[in-house]
This record gives sequence, C-alpha cells and structure tokens, in this order.
Amino acid sequence: MPNFTNKTVIITGASTGIGRATAVAFHDAGARLVIAARSTDALEQLSTSLGGPDLILPVTTDVSDPVQCQALIDRAVAQFGGVDVLINNAGMVVSGHFEHLEPGDIERQFAVNYFGAVYCIRAALPYLKQSQGVIVNVSSVAGFFGTPTAGAYSASKAALNSLGQSLRVELKPYGIGVSTVCPYFTSGVQLAQKGVIREGSLHKRSLSKSENKRRKWQSHPPGQQTSEQVAEAILKATDRRSRLVVLSPVGRLIWRLNRLVPWLANWVFERGLNRL
Repeated sequence: MPNFTNKTVIITGASTGIGRATAVAFHDAGARLVIAARSTDALEQLSTSLGGPDLILPVTTDVSDPVQCQALIDRAVAQFGGVDVLINNAGMVVSGHFEHLEPGDIERQFAVNYFGAVYCIRAALPYLKQSQGVIVNVSSVAGFFGTPTAGAYSASKAALNSLGQSLRVELKPYGIGVSTVCPYFTSGVQLAQKGVIREGSLHKRSLSKSENKRRKWQSHPPGQQTSEQVAEAILKATDRRSRLVVLSPVGRLIWRLNRLVPWLANWVFERGLNRL
C-alpha cells in the first residue's frame, strides 16, 4: 500500500460514495485528512469513525462558492501547516433532454463539477508548490463523449479532463503532479439523488414494459466498480502521479471506441436509448 504518513490530503465530496471511501483509503495509508462536503453531520460522523480531530479535519464546504473553497484551504493550512494532495471529487448531475433544462441548470452543473475544482486548485496552488504535491481530479468516462440526456454533465467532465491535461504541463516545472481519474458506473453512488432531474432524463422515465429491464441494468450495469475500488485507484494514481486513469474494462472500451470510431459509439448509444 502507498504510504502517505504525515501528508495532508484534502478531499471534497467526502461525505458519501467515492469521497468517503477515498477518505478511508488515505486514512489507512497514514494521511492527515481534511474532508469537505455540504453535509456537516456526515462529515462529523466520518471524522469520529476515523479517529477524530488530531488527524481529521471536517470542513463544511459548498465548492461552488469560491469564498468557501478558500476558507477550506486556509483551515487545512492552519491545522496541518500545508497541503500535499488535493482531491477534487465533489460532483452532481444535471439530467434531462436539453430542451427541458431550465435557466441556471447548466450553470449549476459547471459551478460544482468544474468551477468547484478550479476554485480549490487556485486556493491550494501556493501550498502545493511548496510541497511539490499532487492534484487529483475525479472525472468520469462520460467526459470522453456526449452522454444522451446528460449532455451538461458530460460537458462539465470534459472540461475537467481538459483542465487536468493543461495543468499537468503547466505545473510540472513546480514539481506538482496532476492526475485525472475517470470512473465508470460505480455501485452505491447515486448522483441523481443530489442532482437536477428534468423531463427526458433516464432517471425519470415512467414505468413501461421495459422498466424492469432498465432497473436491472441500472442496478448492475456491466463493468461497474465499487466506491472502494475507485478509492484504491485514486490512491494509486496519487502515489504514481498518473496522468490519466480510466476505470473498468467497459469504461476503457468506450473511451477507445469513441476515440477511434465515434460513429460506432453513437450507434451503440442510440440503440441503447431505443431499448429503454
């Protein structure tokens, strides 16, 4: 297991799912944690379960607010003296046919998924230069192609992918590593529960003769990972300073398919939608 003893690791979106599992993984690797999310109660419970205030600092944070992102970094530095790793994991989904999205929906999508990472990176950058640390952006396989009925989500993750690629080159002279980790479907992660769901969303389809088939597929999609498996990949990517990690064989297949034969990827998605 990678060793992060005495390293200060900041994780956004740490209250549930991938973020929570990542906090546990880095705790087990010896890190001092700063965990951030909007749910104060969930953060406090996680902090207590992992050992309390000496090693874990919970900070209630809405990453769409640059002032709160700056406060998150400031508190981390005040508590632990610096920043070694920043993991931008906070995210949500806007889902529905484009014509049914309401004013502000797409802006909210980018405020959390993209600008949340931007604000945290900007605030942490002086300290990451000092530590020659690592930035990890938790993106998605959906960032490699426009996902039907989730175009705003895909666009936000595509922007995050491009940001990571740019920063990896820009920040290399400072000794800072930048990794992008792209999970596929992850069991136990219900983005729709904290998302914006509009008409036409696959999350909001009315009951039909294909409903049982759709529900079974959504519960056990091929190639899905657990939050713990994603957390392990994030831990390894941080340790190795990997450029890009695409998770699951199905996720990697979709990524390569869209790069090499995008028309075939579109055909697959069209057939999939027609069957739902």
